[in-house]
This record gives sequence, C-alpha cells and structure tokens, in this order.
Amino acid sequence: MANQNNSKKNRQEQEELEQRILERLKQQVFDKDEELKNHQNDQSVREATKEALADMTSLEKEDVDQLYQRIKREEHEKVARERLSKKTKKNILYFILFAFGLIGTSIAYYFLAPEPVLFSYTEDFEAESSIFIDEESYKYKKTIENGELIYESNIDEWCYWNSSPTIKFPKNYTIIAKSNWKTGSYAMYGLNLINNNENYMIFSLNKEGKSNISVRHYDKYTDNDWDYKIFTDKSNTHTQRIEVKNGLYEYYVDDKFVRKGNLAPFDFNYVGFRLCDHQTIGFEEISMKNNDTGEYLIQESFENPTSQTLTDWDVESKFSYTFEQKEGKFIMNHNDEGYCHRTEAFLPTIRQDEKWELSTDVTWKEGEQADFGILFISDDGEIGEFMISSAGKAVFKLVDQNFKINHESNYIPTGFVSKGKETYQLTIKSVEDNKLEFYVNDRKVLTEKKSFSKIEKIGLITCGEQIVEFDNVKYEEK
Repeated sequence: MANQNNSKKNRQEQEELEQRILERLKQQVFDKDEELKNHQNDQSVREATKEALADMTSLEKEDVDQLYQRIKREEHEKVARERLSKKTKKNILYFILFAFGLIGTSIAYYFLAPEPVLFSYTEDFEAESSIFIDEESYKYKKTIENGELIYESNIDEWCYWNSSPTIKFPKNYTIIAKSNWKTGSYAMYGLNLINNNENYMIFSLNKEGKSNISVRHYDKYTDNDWDYKIFTDKSNTHTQRIEVKNGLYEYYVDDKFVRKGNLAPFDFNYVGFRLCDHQTIGFEEISMKNNDTGEYLIQESFENPTSQTLTDWDVESKFSYTFEQKEGKFIMNHNDEGYCHRTEAFLPTIRQDEKWELSTDVTWKEGEQADFGILFISDDGEIGEFMISSAGKAVFKLVDQNFKINHESNYIPTGFVSKGKETYQLTIKSVEDNKLEFYVNDRKVLTEKKSFSKIEKIGLITCGEQIVEFDNVKYEEK
C-alpha cells in the first residue's frame, strides 16, 4: 500500500510539474504575442510578423519550442533542488544550547553560537526517485532505405554528421544535395565541408524555411544569423547548391540565392551530411562536379547501394545510451564508441573553503575496457573526472564546459583488475594545501593540485561501449 501511495504521489507531483511548465509557457507565449501586436503600425514589422507567427498565438513553433525547453529545464532544476533539500534535512542538526541561571535570582536564556554544520548526503538508489536523472534512451543511426540515406537522431541540442571518402577538392566546383525532412524538431540540417573534427564549414537550413552558414575553426565558431526565410512552402523536400569559384562561394536553396562570401580559411578533405537535435532526414542524392573539367567527383543517389557505398558514407553506424535506476542500483548502459556521457545532480549551497570527500561503489558489468567513474563540477563549470577502466587503470581529467580536456594525468595502474563483476570504490578527497587525493578501494593512486574553490554538482560518467552499475554515491564535508 505504501508503494502505491508513493507512486500515486510521484505521479501527482509530475502532473503538477508539467502543469506549471505549460502555464509558464502559455504566459510567456501570450506576453510575446502581445508585444509583437503592439508594433502593428510599423509596416515592415507587420509583414515580418505575418510571416513569422503561427496560427494560434502569432508565434513560430520554433519560438514556442525554445520557450518550452527553457522553462522545462528551469522547472526540472528547481524540482531537483527541492527534492535534494527534502532528502538532506534529516542529516542536518542544529545544536542550540540554553543556559539556566540559579533558582532564586532569575532565569536567563542564552543562545550559544552553533557549531558549523557539515553537509552529508548518500544516494543509495533504494527510493523510487533519485537526485540523478534517469535519461531517456538516446539513439542515433544511419541507414539506406528506398533510395535515401536516412539520418536519425533523438538527442536534443546535439549535432552529428557523417562524411564522404577523402576528396581532393578542385579549385572551382559545384555541390548539390537533395534532402527530405521526415519528422522531429525544426532544427538545422544540411551539408558540411570538412577539414577535420575541429575545422569545418556548415551550410544549413531548417523546416521553417530559414538558412544559415557557419564556420568552426578550432575553438572559434562563427554563426551567421537566421534572420530571414528562403522558402515559405510546405514541402519537405529541398535542394542545396554551393557554387565555388576561386575561393569564393555562392549558396542557394531551391535555386534561391542565400549568401555569398569567402570559404573557410582551411582546406577541405570531405563532404558530409549533418543534422542536429531530435529529427529524421532523408538525403536523396548528392553530387560534386569539377567545373573546370566537367568531371563528377561524387555522384550518389543511394538507389542501388553497394558494400562500398555503405563504407564510404559511414552507414550502419549507430549508438545509444540509457541511464536507469533499477533494483537499488543506477545502471549506465552506454553504446557510444569514443564518447563519454554524464548524469549530474546539484548540491545545496556549501562553504567556499570546504574540505570534502566524494565516493561511489561502481561495478563493471560487461563491454569494452573504457573509462567510467565519478565527477564533480565547479562553480565556473569546470568538470573534474576520476575514472577507472575494467583493466584497472585510473585517470583524472579536468574538462571545460565544451568538454575540451584542459588537464589529464597519466593512466595509473591500480592493481585492481576486473575479471568480471568486481566492485570498486572510487573516492576523491579534497584536503589541505589545495590538493585532491584519489583512491581506489582505499588505496591512494593519484594526487593533484586543486584549481577551484567550490563545487556545485556531482555526477557519474561512462565512456565507450559498456554497461556499468553505480551504488552508494556519497558526498561529505569534512
């Protein structure tokens, strides 16, 4: 009966949360709608408004989606903090001492200053809900079906691409790609001209009819505004064309001119398809023609794919990952070779100069010998990751908000090798002299200088293709 009551209560809380999100969304949508209508006397704004707003509220669906996602994130973070606060109240004790005077004179009450309260929290995953978020099953895949390269992702706010075989780009060329938007969000998709993973040029459009050109050059990202529409029809099929001559480009969508300019300041080696967020795109054909010789360097319709086609276009690659709380454990089932994913939880406000200890029990279940472990996130967004592999080697990394590694220790053999289902205890200790100490099963394996003053989140991390089980995540101030 208790479990039924808890389940009913959780469902009721979830319904109340969704209702708050929708109420805030409606309020902000209609506020923005009213603001736009107040400018109807301006002819240019009126025309832009007619084009941009949806039927019901005068707002584009893209704007409503963005408002919804922002409000949803705010509400979920609020709930996470409230849930953590409720769970930790039982661990906080305030000692108020009273002194009584001698009977016969007077009775005086004195409040003695309380001792500093040290925060402690343990997540054992036994309750129905956890401070760590159970992620939905994220998936990404490419297949060839009915003459299209079907590119699919359900990972919000992430972008993915594949690429052609290596190409020697001529001086003057034309690239044409035909795509068919299938389902999902109205996020960007289109073509990549690629040097490597850190240097590429993106020619994008979206289902709303807007287009964009952007360049990533190492850590610098230049993104032109999505401030105009290229098409307003309801068709899902569109053709992109890039005309290049002597280092200059002209970009067209459905034979309508979009923009011209200089190519990115680096050489290209590949052409690729790209999509972002939660959507499915069918790429029907792509070609690349040397305008000086008339030779086609690429001419692919995906009508009769061969094994070479599958290899060349990196088809049949996919990944997924699922985080779930199950039978008193937190399971991270990760199938994304070469990448890492994290789940995070807020800590309450803590002292600026605290000493603390963060630990977890972790069991490697199956898969490759990739890294997994525990992490903290500082007040400036820097991520500290202490990880081990089933081969028994430990490492500490500092990663910035864009997941660029700023510091990485050597991989240290710990002597603990998982031959199948062994459980490690990983511990990070913040001690005096601005040091961090790292332990595996109470054996100190690393010492690092601490380069931050405060942490705001703790989390778990899994990399590569493996299944890892976590339990007893504990944070203590010392």
